[in-house]
Amino acid sequence: MNATELVLFVYGTLRDREILEGVLGRAVAQDDLAEARAHGYRTVYYPQRLYPALIGGGEWTRGRLISGLGQTDIARLDAFEGAEYRRGEIEVTTEDGTVVAQTYFPAGQIGPDSPRWSFETCTRLHGPETIGRYRSEDFHQHAKGRAQ
Repeated sequence: MNATELVLFVYGTLRDREILEGVLGRAVAQDDLAEARAHGYRTVYYPQRLYPALIGGGEWTRGRLISGLGQTDIARLDAFEGAEYRRGEIEVTTEDGTVVAQTYFPAGQIGPDSPRWSFETCTRLHGPETIGRYRSEDFHQHAKGRAQ
């Protein structure tokens, strides 16, 4: 990995490869994806939203580690996550060991009693609609404009 590449831990809708590729506007190599866990965290509903937030206080949360991300990818991901999230470091575990990666934390405080968010439930209930939205040309033009 070179100095301009980012390793990112995703725990929400970006775990879906089709959504991730839609947001990035490109294919992602299988070798750049690895299953991972963040210990000491849990994934909950972002208040009044369908998507998740990562908060401390859990046993662990499951996600995906993405490597090989360049500056254009980072700009698109930052635009996708918007003002509700801030990027920060997190330590995650993969089958190959422990890695320090970036992730998106909620920008505001979220209470410890927030209900758990499930990738599987979200995918089942909202997957096709969400994938279609992030693959649309309108989204790509919007993300490209925000990333410049």
